[in-house]
Amino acid sequence: MKKVFFVFLFVSVLGIKKSTAQDYKTGIGLRGGWSSGFTAKHFIKESRAIEAILSSGYRYRGFQITGLYEIHKPAFTKQEVEGLFWFYGGGAHFGGGYRYEHFHPNNSWWGGTSHTHNYVAFGIDGIFGIEYKIDEIPITLGLDVKPFFDIVTERDAPYGFWDSALSIRFVF
Repeated sequence: MKKVFFVFLFVSVLGIKKSTAQDYKTGIGLRGGWSSGFTAKHFIKESRAIEAILSSGYRYRGFQITGLYEIHKPAFTKQEVEGLFWFYGGGAHFGGGYRYEHFHPNNSWWGGTSHTHNYVAFGIDGIFGIEYKIDEIPITLGLDVKPFFDIVTERDAPYGFWDSALSIRFVF
């Protein structure tokens, strides 16, 4: 298994192309933050990318699938810091959880009952952040803030509106 990974890594490094503003075409990696999981970014034009995020832990023990459209701009002039880019954009998410507690009080001696519920959520997302492509190795580091709003969800489902994360991607 280790041999297969190193062969894949070697072939991917040889296939790096300088075809976009970010000096890579596709990146796959990990996202660590409020919603942690996997991230994949693919450039469809010079400074335009689509990003997919599959995360677990979406609120109370669930999942979230997010699709984003991003615009990348040099953070400073290319002569000052090559490989450093700002990005911003938006998209949508679909998620669900398989447990949240809802307490129903009553007048009995134990105080009430608690029910466990499943729920789904659909909403819109924004994103803005900064990303740096390391020239020596095929890796990008990104830091982003992703505000979101659930349009469709259950009335008593847990809610939030802010996500931020650090992403590390292997690029090819």
